[in-house]
Amino acid sequence: MLHVTKTTIIKPAESMPKKLAKKLLGEILQEAGLVSAAQIQIALQDQGIYDDMRIGEILALRGWLKQETADFFAERFPALVKQPNKKPLGVYLKEAALLDDHQIRILLAEQQKNPTPRIRFGKLVVLKGWLKQDTVDFFLDNLAARAEQDKVYISQTVLKTLTNHPFPNK
Repeated sequence: MLHVTKTTIIKPAESMPKKLAKKLLGEILQEAGLVSAAQIQIALQDQGIYDDMRIGEILALRGWLKQETADFFAERFPALVKQPNKKPLGVYLKEAALLDDHQIRILLAEQQKNPTPRIRFGKLVVLKGWLKQDTVDFFLDNLAARAEQDKVYISQTVLKTLTNHPFPNK
């Protein structure tokens, strides 16, 4: 019989979407498309053996998730969901260690190549194969600011604050 002695629970907040309130970290990571149900089951079995380890640590040790990503969802995500002022999608994807500065610059340059009609940032991430559509949708539904008609872009100003690197010239 499997006994789980230590789990990470996302604490509910008044403004947190009801569907996320009281969910376990593994459930949220699965909903975000970052891990599978089978991976969570294996991690829970491991946690029964190594009861001093958190599920995010186990997922990271197995190479299924970056430790920074697990930490983001366990520590930062609940507070970010409560914040009324949302940021562009790329800010959160970078903070969750799902994209790096170089990838963000590539996506912005790609957007600038075809200014009309501009391809959505999240769509480009999926087209490049860097994230699943489920993951982008999860961030859009729960964290990111949505511009008119769901068009989410990162401005060069926001990118400068993230990277402190100059932008590529056209």
